[in-house]
Amino acid sequence: MEDNHTTKEIHAQIMAAYQLLPENVIESDDGFRKDDFLEYISSGNLLMAMEELDGVILDNPSPSKIFWTHLINAAEMMGHNHRYRYESIRGAT
Repeated sequence: MEDNHTTKEIHAQIMAAYQLLPENVIESDDGFRKDDFLEYISSGNLLMAMEELDGVILDNPSPSKIFWTHLINAAEMMGHNHRYRYESIRGAT
């Protein structure tokens, strides 16, 4: 991550995606765990937070295209290749 401003933007994108999850999201050890996500995000481990959040599709229907757009934006700001997988998932959603 380049600077504090970018870190704040990445954090905002990840939290925007998180806010789009349904209240009744199914959690699992192999997919998404809310407590793990909140721990990662609060400790500033944005990559792990993003990866935890993308695990939601293992046990739930794919969230909205907007959800994936937020993760694409975060991955792009991090310079991470996850963005290509997220673009593929968004295209199939």
